Amino acid sequence: MVAILGTLGFRARSLLPTVESTPSLERAVVFCNDHPRALEALAEVDSVCTVMGIELRRVAIPDAFDLLQAARAMRTEVRALRRKGEEIAVFNIAGGTKMMSAAALLICAMEGLNSVYVHDETYQEIPLPLLRVDYSNLLTPAQKEVLAFIWQNRSRPMTQMEIAKGIGKHKATVNHHIQVLEGKGILHLTEDAADRRRKVVTVDDALELMMELD
Repeated sequence: MVAILGTLGFRARSLLPTVESTPSLERAVVFCNDHPRALEALAEVDSVCTVMGIELRRVAIPDAFDLLQAARAMRTEVRALRRKGEEIAVFNIAGGTKMMSAAALLICAMEGLNSVYVHDETYQEIPLPLLRVDYSNLLTPAQKEVLAFIWQNRSRPMTQMEIAKGIGKHKATVNHHIQVLEGKGILHLTEDAADRRRKVVTVDDALELMMELD
């Protein structure tokens, strides 16, 4: 089955050129929020898909300004389609908020998807050249182990010594990995709010996408 993905805002015409130009299209998956104008645009897309015999499915994005929320939903959908053996022809990133478009571009880069933008005035499709970026391959197995442990225990700030004890590694070894990861901007060493003499390790929520953690 051939499918397309698309972000959708207030204009159905930002998505329809891709619906109409994709050969052998059978399914369109649309990401949009609950704004009344977005739902009106969705209804217009649905009417076109019905005429063309294309199945339309909506994935709700409750907060159209939350990049990570949108990216999680998009990646989940991409992987679900692939598990079913469906071919994703292209991801149209022209609609919705800037955050939704940014999330879609991020997922296209991480998942190796073709992407397209639709011109605001001419409504011509513009292919977007992207390189697949598997960020997890930029890390060594030891660095992944350190990050995975920090992520699993992110609810409580931990020192480097506590991390070393938790994964059963020598403190000097763990300290080295943490310094390298801090230099790459992947984690941060900060003062413990409860005890300013302690340095604790923290990570950003985006690590979930980078390492494909759940």
